[in-house]
Formats: sequence, C-alpha cells, structure tokens
Amino acid sequence: MYSDRRPLRRFLLVLLAGLALVFVVRQPDKAATLATSAFNGLMTVTDALASFAGNLG
Repeated sequence: MYSDRRPLRRFLLVLLAGLALVFVVRQPDKAATLATSAFNGLMTVTDALASFAGNLG
C-alpha cells in the first residue's frame, strides 16, 4: 500500500542530512563535541542495561 507520507519523510531525511553536513563543515569542533557526548550517553545507557540484565539472573 502506498503511503502519502513517504515523499515527506524522504524530504525531511534529506533536509536533516543536509543541515548536519552544513553543521559539520561550518563548526567542526562543536560537531565533534556533540558526537562525542552523544556516544558517551549511548554507552552509559548500554552499560546500565547490561548491568540490569546481568543482575536479573
């Protein structure tokens, strides 16, 4: 079944990717800091879930 939202989603994805590329090119230091912070946050959540799963059984 064809969805009417598919072209809008594709447009938004291209728009967000373009904005991210502009951000990386214009402010590479801030982009690197943001990426590092996001990765550290993701690793913190992963460690917490692994600890929780390890203590279940």
